[in-house]
Amino acid sequence: GKIFVYSLNLKQKTFEFDFYKKNFKNIKKKIYLIVDKDILYVSDNLGYIYAINLKKNSLTWAKNFGIPFRSNLKVKDDQLFLANQDNVIFSIKIKNGEKKWEFATSNNFLKSDFKNNFAIEIVNNNMFFLNTSGELYSISLLNQKINWIYNFKAASLGGDTDLFLSQPIVLKKNNIVISTEKTVFQYNSLSGIKNWTFPSGSILKPVLTTNYTYVLSKNNLLVCIENKTGKVLWSKNIFQNTNIKNIKKKIGKLNSFKIINNNLNLFSSSGYLLNFNYIDGNLNFIKRISKKGISSEIVFLEDNMFFIDNNNKLLKFN
Repeated sequence: GKIFVYSLNLKQKTFEFDFYKKNFKNIKKKIYLIVDKDILYVSDNLGYIYAINLKKNSLTWAKNFGIPFRSNLKVKDDQLFLANQDNVIFSIKIKNGEKKWEFATSNNFLKSDFKNNFAIEIVNNNMFFLNTSGELYSISLLNQKINWIYNFKAASLGGDTDLFLSQPIVLKKNNIVISTEKTVFQYNSLSGIKNWTFPSGSILKPVLTTNYTYVLSKNNLLVCIENKTGKVLWSKNIFQNTNIKNIKKKIGKLNSFKIINNNLNLFSSSGYLLNFNYIDGNLNFIKRISKKGISSEIVFLEDNMFFIDNNNKLLKFN
């Protein structure tokens, strides 16, 4: 549960903060973070929300809401948005941590690995919330009223399970993409009208550009879909044109999908980077960039790439 602040200019750790200390030493913590205007906001599975001033290296405020939080965090104007494990949305005043409003959505008692997920459309002041019950809400931040709502559970379930599985929301220029276990959907974020469906789920969060949606399917196919029509422009097996023996086993589990410098990039937990041309899907190269694997999100800042390896070391790449 410790939070470390590392200075890229000084090349050293400048601050270490342990909110939990000895009180919750033996409890496994799930922590969610976001930074906005030099304030780090944190939520966890113990029901806490707290704010750390990164200029003063001090705790600004802390609140406990009694129920574990289970979502990413979003900040808009003077509000912090997050949701608990019961699919209740909270608006928190970023100044003091007090609740501004809450909104209950339908709850699902059985929980998969999928976590409640937010996306915010800044221009139109709409918030999108995909919960563990498989419901996607479009909510106006101006009046907290529902613009439209869809339920994806029926379309995604297989067999006799009641668990909803999905990738996080992807939002760009009035297009919103939802990838369930069996299907990828794209909707107009303003009207809620469905643009198209693609009959295959994505094992990673899809990549959405102005003109295209990129999906990695369960059978290792990298797929390019045209946003306007939903037409598949090309589909390539990511392992087909490699001469590396036992390539699937060496690469291991793929855990991140990014578009960088007009190239599509897949990252694996064992530390491999697979780089593809975004125009035709052809493989550019495969390289192991970390012998100790990758255990965190991939972060990009000022032409540099950062992640944490399995030895808890911060690595920086050009």
